[in-house]
Amino acid sequence: MRAWAVQPRRFAWLLGAGASASAGLRTANQVRDDLLLRVYAERHGLIRQNLNANDPNVRSVLTAYFDGRNGMVPFGSADDYSCAFKLALPDESARRSYLQGILKGCRPSFGQRVFGALMTAGFIDIVTTTNFDDLIEQAAAESYTAVNDVSDPRRLYVAALNSVDRARRILSAESHPLLVKLHGDFRESSLKNLTEELVVQDQVLRQSVQDVSRSVGLAVVGYSGRDESVMEMLESSTLLDSAWPAGLWWFTREPGRLPERVRRLLEIAAERGVASYLVALETFDELMASLVLQAELTDDARTYINGLQSASRVADASPPVASKRSYPIIRYNALPVLAAPTSVLHASLSGIDNEEFRRRSKEAGWRGVAVQAGGSVWGWGDPEQLARIVGTTPENVDIDLLSGDLEPGLHALLVQGLARSVASWLPARARTTRRDALVLLHEWDDLSESRQLTLRRFKKAYDGQVTGHLGKGRGQNRLAEQRAWAEAARLHVEWRWGAPWMIFTPFTWVERLERDEDDDSPVVDPAADWRRERWVQRKQNEKWASIIDVWATSIAPQRKDVSLRLPRTCDPDTFGGFTLGAFSAHSWRSA
Repeated sequence: MRAWAVQPRRFAWLLGAGASASAGLRTANQVRDDLLLRVYAERHGLIRQNLNANDPNVRSVLTAYFDGRNGMVPFGSADDYSCAFKLALPDESARRSYLQGILKGCRPSFGQRVFGALMTAGFIDIVTTTNFDDLIEQAAAESYTAVNDVSDPRRLYVAALNSVDRARRILSAESHPLLVKLHGDFRESSLKNLTEELVVQDQVLRQSVQDVSRSVGLAVVGYSGRDESVMEMLESSTLLDSAWPAGLWWFTREPGRLPERVRRLLEIAAERGVASYLVALETFDELMASLVLQAELTDDARTYINGLQSASRVADASPPVASKRSYPIIRYNALPVLAAPTSVLHASLSGIDNEEFRRRSKEAGWRGVAVQAGGSVWGWGDPEQLARIVGTTPENVDIDLLSGDLEPGLHALLVQGLARSVASWLPARARTTRRDALVLLHEWDDLSESRQLTLRRFKKAYDGQVTGHLGKGRGQNRLAEQRAWAEAARLHVEWRWGAPWMIFTPFTWVERLERDEDDDSPVVDPAADWRRERWVQRKQNEKWASIIDVWATSIAPQRKDVSLRLPRTCDPDTFGGFTLGAFSAHSWRSA
């Protein structure tokens, strides 16, 4: 941020699809799947609109039919997006109409509006993009109209496939700010989607980037590095003498998953003496928000940018109470813990680490709840069986688990006990590790009627199945079988307003990936993309709220406080159980 702030006009920018993600545009994988579903429906005589790409069953069928077969390259390969377009819409006019439909009604995101404002205010001169959309143009136009205190506000010039003459003037200050659209504009008659088209894409546009590489640095944001023509352009530019004098900066969400072609580019840059950086970045909006903190803007420009994002308001609030009104405005994923077991087993422990303790527990068939920490074992279960595990007789001690002043072992026991109790109440199973306490939804053949009803409510909230197995190509478990997955919640406990709250965070659990012991390569989970795509639409407020609601109301149905017993193996009559409040934490509308 500081390097940019002192020389902003010495940086050119390359923006990929990730820079438009927060504006609501589909990701490359979503476009690929939508196109392939159209082909699949046509070949099998199905109704396209009845096929939901987020449905695990549909995705499994799609993968089985297209992943490396039936005219499609393997999913995840560099040209799977291009191949899907060629398979579904080989005609250029059809591709253009399809993209127009995707882009219709889209508005610039916060980050794009900031970017547009920086362009018209004189902080950004040259931008290259692989995107078809016109969101940067919209953002620049809005800023040009809103910020009127600049003595010479700058209109944006665009060089695309039908206007390459503008790109020839890329080094001319009179042509700045300039946006170079390497793959074309969705409003043009020419677009570049297919691999063979991209390889021979307009030489003038590519040459313009090479020309500018000797006078500026380059910041790459939201670009995957999957286009052979673009990567070749960057490599040839980097090989020029005195290339990228302000450095090469590559921003990515997952540095560990960087394509080999990108790594090679950064290595070439370093070998040529170019300062090259790999920067972890969550979103384009985050980057723009950080840039404007360093930029020296005029008063009107600062006012405009500050007005793009609502100011946060933080105020003290009372604990939530039940109400018949239609609020809350914001509902939190937290239920109050009103009561907890009043006694626990305790035994001193020496010479046994956590791994050894878990091994002994497994050999003994321990089915209670126990946590080893700080030279002690805390738990609920059969005291004689625990004595055989630890080698000493445990004592039953009274304890207040809701005091908020618990040592780590007791806090972990509280969370694990809640996970076991909640799972026994739902159609679910608990899975606890040293770090996590998870509740995984599960389907048994002999579910009671009430649990079947609860399971149907979860399926409705999640728009489909809540358990299953991943298809081929997503890795195997330790039994060399397809990995299982389940919708789940991660539990922990926090104290607020002087009371404990059970926080439940929904996510999709995937069975551990089995790897060869001799394989020391970076761990790249082949299910990561599947899981991320699964949650893209779920992070919208309405969907997220319904998922929180189904967990809260399934744990505490009928808006009544619920008493949860410890599992029978923990002797709940001796130790007691938990009581959870019926109403999740929430905020009220401010006066």
